[in-house]
Amino acid sequence: MAGTHAVRLHGDEIDFGNLSGLAGQWQGANGFNMIAVPNQKGDFELLVAPYTETLIINKVPATTPNRGMQVIENIPTLQYSTTITVLNVGSLMHVEGGFWELSDPALNDGFDVFRIASVPHGNAVEAMGTSSKIAGRPDIDVTLSGLPTGALPAIFGYTDPYTGNPIYPAFSPEHPNKTLVAYLDAQEQQGLTVTETVILQVSTANKGGISNIASMQGPVTPTQFDATFWIETLQDQEGHIYRQLQYSQRVLLEFPIASDKPGQTIVWPHINVNTLTVVT
Repeated sequence: MAGTHAVRLHGDEIDFGNLSGLAGQWQGANGFNMIAVPNQKGDFELLVAPYTETLIINKVPATTPNRGMQVIENIPTLQYSTTITVLNVGSLMHVEGGFWELSDPALNDGFDVFRIASVPHGNAVEAMGTSSKIAGRPDIDVTLSGLPTGALPAIFGYTDPYTGNPIYPAFSPEHPNKTLVAYLDAQEQQGLTVTETVILQVSTANKGGISNIASMQGPVTPTQFDATFWIETLQDQEGHIYRQLQYSQRVLLEFPIASDKPGQTIVWPHINVNTLTVVT
């Protein structure tokens, strides 16, 4: 391909590969947001809130050209926007815009998908990863931990909000992905079977990163972003086909435990999980 110029593709000519199932308008009222914040007393407060989400993902009608020295890589691109509100309250929790894109693994160290995300309060994320397709339901990692790590202070009961009686029985702060598995289990009991799953797994650890504006470059440092999306095809007992999206996202937030103890930090995972159904 050296010295060639690829043609920019339009419309139906574009092959979106494993990203094609993302397109559509998705709705879900099964989300949980978890984040720990300092309470200015040497301890922290664990915040958990259920949420509803509208996620709109559109196929960009032409590929995005990435002009290299010898090759123009034409990148199939999907643009997304999401709006998240607190369940049963309606107050805004989060808005975000960005892109999902296919990547030439030969040019990007074996990674075939990437995601770019922008959050209005001053953060931007670039995460690369891999995609795959399997028969049946996904094997979601229920051991994913939401517990803090690092230089935890010697305070009795420091992790009790994670491991004690949960505020919301449907969500485990200690193992947040259990919510997603429980949802699939309940669907199976109702006669819905996952026949195929497309898995999209990206991380800033894969030669990506997180950038912040000046006011966000304080003592709290987001060190890593990870996300796994499962695009699921379901079939009921009468043969009707449905499309469903589940995801698990984690941002690792590093906090200093005290100003007089430089280098001693606690990493608190910020977790989001949700199950959504395509409506258009």
